Amino acid sequence: MINEISSYLYSFKNKIMEAEEIVKECEKFVLKFAKLIEDQSLKTEYEENYYTILGYTYRLEDNKQRLFYTFQEAIYAIDLDKLMRNEDSLKLNCIVYILVLDSIIKEYKTKDVNEDEKLKAIDTYKIIQDRQAKENSKYHMYQS
Repeated sequence: MINEISSYLYSFKNKIMEAEEIVKECEKFVLKFAKLIEDQSLKTEYEENYYTILGYTYRLEDNKQRLFYTFQEAIYAIDLDKLMRNEDSLKLNCIVYILVLDSIIKEYKTKDVNEDEKLKAIDTYKIIQDRQAKENSKYHMYQS
């Protein structure tokens, strides 16, 4: 499953597609694998990563931009994982980005936002950001 997802997303490496094209080209694939991931309970296993990336996407209000940039980030992450031969990261990125893309595509098509999921995603992202800020302040303290 991971090889199939990574190969599929990687095939878009040198393409720039707008949101409408992404939905047209990728919706069935994303939907299929999001369901497989959920059926295997992998969404639960990678829940924090999922909410972190989803929360990150909510920095952008426009759904078209969220879909465009998230799709590009997924391709970039998978490309980097392949270059570094990092199988664990490749698995994580394939699972998480398929789930996030699934959520964004559903929102794009229906205009419905799962408010509970959105709030949880924004909160999770904020916690991660706060944790990084604390780490950075420690580092800067040692620099002085």
